[in-house]
Order: sequence, then C-alpha cells, then structure tokens
Amino acid sequence: MASVREEIRRLSKQGRRLDCQVRIESMAAVSDGFTRVVVAGEELAAYRDERPADAFKLLLPAGGRGTPALPQRGEGGPASRPRETRPPVFRAFTVRHFDRLRCRITFDALRHEGFTRRWLRRASVGDTIGLAGMRCEFHQDAGADRHLLIGDSSALPAIAGIIESLSEVPATVYVAAEHDSDMRLLPRREHVTVHRVVGGSPTGAGSLLEQAVRAGERPGGRIQAWLAAEAGVMRELRRFLLGELGVARTDLHSAAYWKSGLDSTRLDEAALRRYERVVADGADPADPDTRDDVELRV
Repeated sequence: MASVREEIRRLSKQGRRLDCQVRIESMAAVSDGFTRVVVAGEELAAYRDERPADAFKLLLPAGGRGTPALPQRGEGGPASRPRETRPPVFRAFTVRHFDRLRCRITFDALRHEGFTRRWLRRASVGDTIGLAGMRCEFHQDAGADRHLLIGDSSALPAIAGIIESLSEVPATVYVAAEHDSDMRLLPRREHVTVHRVVGGSPTGAGSLLEQAVRAGERPGGRIQAWLAAEAGVMRELRRFLLGELGVARTDLHSAAYWKSGLDSTRLDEAALRRYERVVADGADPADPDTRDDVELRV
C-alpha cells in the first residue's frame, strides 16, 4: 500500500492542471472571519478526481478592476506570473465544494488584513478573475489508526474539507481561530475531537497552538498527521510530530501557508526561486519532499 506522501506524489504527477477564467456568482459572510465565494466557468468541467482540501490560486486584478491574464506553466512546474505592466496578484484558497453539473467551485476566504480583504471589499458578482490549480493536499491512508489535524485560521477551510472526508477512524483537531463563529465552518463528526486555540494567526516557536498540541494526548498506533500554519509554527510542530510524537515521515503532510513578515506575493516569489533551483538540480517537481525543501528553507 502506498504511503500518504507517495499517493500525493502520484496524484501530483497526473497533471491535474486547471488554468481558466471564472466569474463570481455569489459572495456572503459565513462567520466573523470568513466570506464564502462561489465562482463558475465552463472550463471548470476539466476539474477531475477532486480530493479533500484541493488547493488552487486565484489571479486577482492588482488595481481592483479588469480581467487578469492566465499564467504560463513549464513542464511539471508551478504557474508563473503573467508578464503584464501590472501583473495580477496570486492568492491561494481551498475547494470546499465542487458542483460538476453547474461547473461551480465554492471556497471560504479568510478576511485577514491585506490584499485578500481589500479584494473582497471591491469584488462584485459578475467580475471575471483567473483560476490556476489544482494541488493535492490530502490523502487518507486506510492503514492509519488515528488522524491528527493541526492548523491556524488560514488552514481552517482545508481542515473542514478533510473532516468531511474522513472515515470512522478517530481524529483529533487543533485549530487556532480568531473568532468563535469561525469554528462553525468545521463539520461535526462523532469520531472527531476538536480543540480550539484562541488567536487565529500564531507565529514562530512556542505559540499557543504549539503548546496545545504538545500538551495534548499521545495515543499509540499509527498516526497520520496533517499540518498547515505560519512557517515558523509549522517548523516547530513538524519537529515535534516527527521527533517526539513518533509520526512517520511518510505519514506527515506539512505546509507553510504563510510567513510572518512577508506578504503572500513576496513569499511566493522567494519560494519560486528556491523551487526552480532545486528542480534544476534534479528534484522531482511532484515529490512532497521538494515542497518540504522549499518551505523549510524559504
């Protein structure tokens, strides 16, 4: 049976590429911290084999108006930024629901300070934007005895999608959320225990999220772990999961969704430079180890 990382690598190699324009069909606040957005477009019919927590990027107009150009891709590589006088702004989101019949994707956008919040204020139903995806973020291994899901507010939509997909295997969830109402986005499952940590954007070593996870139960058996948070928090918790909790490296998926002190555009640019270097040196673009190399060093 393939490991979690091997299966994510296999799915990534399938080339689940989707570069298209979509129109905004609806926008509505669903909690104090999140806005639910529905986008639609005929080319979304090419979205196949959808998986829990699939990630994509929107190409948003830097000036608030206009239709951004679609990205260019190299063989097996990530989407590159279009060469325009004022190129679009890329921001990452998670699929919460895909309506195949209507070619609609629903996602929840965190209204944190920065470009995404400004875009949400300016955006209107009917606007056309770009979409580039999909990146596999989760695979459930049938051999796991327990699941451990950890994240901050930026990871809450992905965790929600993963919870929905889980079998009856017990799962423990730690989420750092700014608002109590944001926790409503998480489905309730009898076999899933959820712990909320106050404060949606912990950073660095020793965060309240890290403290909560370290103080939590330490069950035996095979643990499949999923972790996404600020880069510094991710590094510390990754070290704990592998070194102290005994999670096998092949059963861990970790991601730095953001980095303190860098906006998403600068972080993406730094990650792309590192990615291009390691791939040029022979790294497999679809291998989760390549992503780890990039995110742990940027």
